[in-house]
Amino acid sequence: MKKGRKFDIIKDNIIKHKLSLSDPWYQLIMKMLEPIVCDIGRQRVVEVGCGLGGFTMNIAKMGGNIVGLDVSAKAVHIARELAKRLKLQDKVDLVVGDAQFLPFKQQASDIVICSETLEHVPDYEKAFGELSRITRKSGYLCVTVPNFLSTGLFENVILLLIGQPSYVKANVCVEKEHVFHIFKLKKLLGKQNVQIITMRSVDFLHVPPRVRKILKIDESLRRISERLEALFEDYVSPLRLMGANIGVLARKE
Repeated sequence: MKKGRKFDIIKDNIIKHKLSLSDPWYQLIMKMLEPIVCDIGRQRVVEVGCGLGGFTMNIAKMGGNIVGLDVSAKAVHIARELAKRLKLQDKVDLVVGDAQFLPFKQQASDIVICSETLEHVPDYEKAFGELSRITRKSGYLCVTVPNFLSTGLFENVILLLIGQPSYVKANVCVEKEHVFHIFKLKKLLGKQNVQIITMRSVDFLHVPPRVRKILKIDESLRRISERLEALFEDYVSPLRLMGANIGVLARKE
């Protein structure tokens, strides 16, 4: 098989995976947004760090008008092709931009989403300030970050030492990993004029994706992790924030 053809197959598989929203952080976002999004069609939504556009396309399919932004021109190009393929180009705007200098007016969006992105931004505090700036008053800011103090500790250490996998570097512009945990996230939130609505985590039995694929344990781990999440949530245990990904939903004051 030619190298170019092999790369296209890998890219198509990644896009299919992203569209399925099977990544735990996307599942976490959907859970957090569900209580507040009654009519997504009337909301102005911005996703910062949209990558190949999987989550962005799902919001558009739900009837929402959304702007997806990513620092990687290559990723945005692929996302635009995907929007055309899905006939969603009238619902989606895709732009190249830096999370540290968002090209949007103040209070431009009703809902701002930033998933698994801040850890890659050189000045993540500035980027978070920008997320808050473009969120309208009484609007919502939804953020997820990897949780260093979790069952994902081993993989987080590896990523810090060797950087992102080659297939990630080939498609999206990510390299360095900042360390995030619940205390750091709370400190970051405290610097902005936002009220925390909910904070939760997901993926309580984290195993690196390649290992899960080889062992064919994806579905089993997902079910067990969901049961643990429900158990910890019911008992308001500190363990509920020990998942491999932390999410926060906040309202702009």
